[in-house]
Amino acid sequence: MTTNDQPARTRRPTEPGLRTPDPRPTLPDWMLDPPPARRTLGTRLADGLAALPGAGWLRHRWWAWQRRQRLYQRFPNTVKVAAMLISFVVILVMVMLAYGLYGQV
Repeated sequence: MTTNDQPARTRRPTEPGLRTPDPRPTLPDWMLDPPPARRTLGTRLADGLAALPGAGWLRHRWWAWQRRQRLYQRFPNTVKVAAMLISFVVILVMVMLAYGLYGQV
């Protein structure tokens, strides 16, 4: 609906305007531009070990070892059956050992 015989204004999407920059913070210079972090003894030792020949290969092999899929993850049912059989044999040996030691009393 219009008033004063003027056409209705269509609403345009708001356009991004220029933004005034924020004022410079009132922090001390050592907080705005801190000195570089000091190298600790642990950092120096780690850098020294990383510089040894073969350290990169060893690190990659260690990462591959940690990412490997364990045997009980690849064959869960086989491992369960094997664990049950091994447990049975261990218990049987323990019972026979106890009978051999205390059965003749």
